Amino acid sequence: MRILFVAETASIHAAKWINQLRNTGWELHVFQGVVPGYGVSPEFKCGTLYLPCPVTVPQGVASQRTLPSNVLICKASSRIASLKRLLQTGHVLYLARLINQLKPDVIHSLGLNVNWNNMCKPVLQARRILGEKFKTPWVYSSWGTDLDYYACQSAEHRAHAEAVLKACDYHITECKRDARLAQEMGFQGELAGFFPAFGGVALEDLRALRRAGPVSSRRTIFLKGRDQTAGGDPVGRAMTAMKAFALCQDILSGYQIVIGQASQSVVAEAAVLSATTNLKIQVLPYLPYSALLGIMGASRLLLALTINDGLPNTLVEAISLGAFPIHSDLEPIREWIKDGENGLLVPAEDPQAVADALRRALTDDELVDRAAEKNARIVQERLTDTVVRPKVIEMYERVARQGPVLPRN
Repeated sequence: MRILFVAETASIHAAKWINQLRNTGWELHVFQGVVPGYGVSPEFKCGTLYLPCPVTVPQGVASQRTLPSNVLICKASSRIASLKRLLQTGHVLYLARLINQLKPDVIHSLGLNVNWNNMCKPVLQARRILGEKFKTPWVYSSWGTDLDYYACQSAEHRAHAEAVLKACDYHITECKRDARLAQEMGFQGELAGFFPAFGGVALEDLRALRRAGPVSSRRTIFLKGRDQTAGGDPVGRAMTAMKAFALCQDILSGYQIVIGQASQSVVAEAAVLSATTNLKIQVLPYLPYSALLGIMGASRLLLALTINDGLPNTLVEAISLGAFPIHSDLEPIREWIKDGENGLLVPAEDPQAVADALRRALTDDELVDRAAEKNARIVQERLTDTVVRPKVIEMYERVARQGPVLPRN
C-alpha cells in the first residue's frame, strides 16, 4: 500500500493520524500542501516528508526537498502575494509530477482549513493538470472548523469547499454535522467513516500521566487559552472564561488555574487578574506534548470555549485523563458529552453561565467522579488506538480496493 498525504506538516493532528499507520509495512509519503510551509511537528514518527524548504525533521522520518529550496525565498513569499502565488504554482506542478511518479494507491488530504491553509486545493489543481492520468482515489478528512465555519467566511472559501466536495471520492469526518454539510455542499462520493482527526488515543501511554486517586481531589483547572482577540484564533472564546473567573473568585480559592495555548489578550488579562485578585493563575510557556498531558492528568476541570469545532483533541485527551469537561455547547460536542452527566455544556460567550458551571463542577464531587468513570468507558469503547487503528487500516484497504467512485473527467 502506498499513500500520499497532503497535509500541514507542522500539525500535530496530521502527525498523530499518520503515526497510527507505522509498522503496517506501507509506504507513507507526506507532502506539505502550501508555500510557505516549512515546519514539521516533532510528533512525526514515520513517513517520507516532501517540504518546500530544508528543515530539521524528527528522527524516524526522511526529508525530501521540493521547490523552492531557498528558505529565504519561502519566508519572503509570505509577505509578497505575487511571489507566493508563483511559488505555489510551482509547488502544485511538483505535486502533480509526484503523483504521476509515485502512482499512490490512495491520496488523502488532511483538512480543508489548517491554520487557514487549504490542504485540498493543491490536489484539486494537480488533478486538473494530470487529467486522465489522475486515476487514484482521493480521500478528504474534514477537520473541526472546515465546513461549518471556514467555508462560510467568504464566497471564495465556499467555492473551494464545494469544488473539493464535488471532486473527492471519499469523505472522512469527526461528526454527523459535517457529514450532513458535505452532502448539502455537493458531495456525491462515499462516506468512508467517522474518525477523530488525530486518530485513536494511546490509552496505555496516558495512564502513566493520570494522577492516582479520585478526580475530585485534584486542585487544578486547565483552560484552553485561545481567543479571537489579539494573538488568537477566530473561534476561540477564552476571554469569556477569564470574565467567569472574576465572577466566581470565592469558589476558586485553593485552586490553581493553568492556561495553555494562551492568546496575547488572555495573557494580559491573566496578569491583571493575578495582580488585582487572589486568583492563582499560571500561563504556560510552550511545553513538550507529554508535559502538557501531565498537567491535564492532574486537573480536575478542562474549560474549553469556542464558537465552532468538531471533536477537539484537547477534549478527548482531557476526558482520557479524567478531567471533567466544561465545554461550549456545540452540536458535535453533544455526540460525546451529555450535559449534567459526563460534563457541562455552556454558551461560549456567556461569562455568567460559565461561572455557574464552574461553581457546580467545583462543589459537586460526586458529579465529577461519576463523569470520570463514564468518560473512561467512552474512551475505552470508542476512542482508543486499539479500537480506531484497525478501522482506519480497513478503511484504507477498502478505498484502495474499490478505487475512485466518481467519474474522471
